[in-house]
Amino acid sequence: MEKDYAIARMEDVFKGCLKSKRLQYTDFLTLSEQKQFEKLALKYKSEGVKYLLEGGYPSAERKIAIVYPDFLTFREEELPIVALRVEGKNRFSHREVLGSILGLGIKREKVGDIIVKESKCDVILKEEMRDFLLFNLTKIGRESVEVHEIELSDVMQPEIKYKDIFSTVASLRVDSVAASGFGISRTKASELIKSGLLRVNWEAVEDPSFHVGEGDVISLRGFGRIKLQEIKGNTKKGRISIHILRYL
Repeated sequence: MEKDYAIARMEDVFKGCLKSKRLQYTDFLTLSEQKQFEKLALKYKSEGVKYLLEGGYPSAERKIAIVYPDFLTFREEELPIVALRVEGKNRFSHREVLGSILGLGIKREKVGDIIVKESKCDVILKEEMRDFLLFNLTKIGRESVEVHEIELSDVMQPEIKYKDIFSTVASLRVDSVAASGFGISRTKASELIKSGLLRVNWEAVEDPSFHVGEGDVISLRGFGRIKLQEIKGNTKKGRISIHILRYL
């Protein structure tokens, strides 16, 4: 039901663009929703509609989609995204920042990435929410904070932390690779996959025998995310040696 609703909202953006002949914007999309959006965009390509995905800074995960007629040119100053810097005295977490923002009644889809470093963080959000947050976000948890707007070009780059895992698998089935990367049994991995909790490159995969390749990103709800960084070759015993990155 949630998936159908998300696609319906995306459809409305394309239809609105065709009707108004003007730029239309989505709210922030997750990586999975971006995949759905790109598939949907193929349907409207022949009708003269273009799109861009923008998250406010180069390595953004959550992005909005800008949809516009192919006779128009999108200008960067039309991007309805801003960045706020939140600063306090003590260190706070991504969860605390997001919880404080949502606690003000703001919907998650109005907020993009949140980059936290020690006692400050940068929050990407829709322009329409800027003034509300500037005036109302005064605390993260119980700690008082100061909030001010910054240029998107000044947004801090996130630090990507990961653990290297070197393992061998009998095959490149997703249940085998997921079991190695997440440190669970293959039986458990298979059960979770069949329950619809796993995604490969942000698309749902429910078949444990699905084969993955080098560079594929596997996310498992409740366990996090891994990447099949390298397929190193076969061992003397006929197994496949792999290098996995597990994101922390």
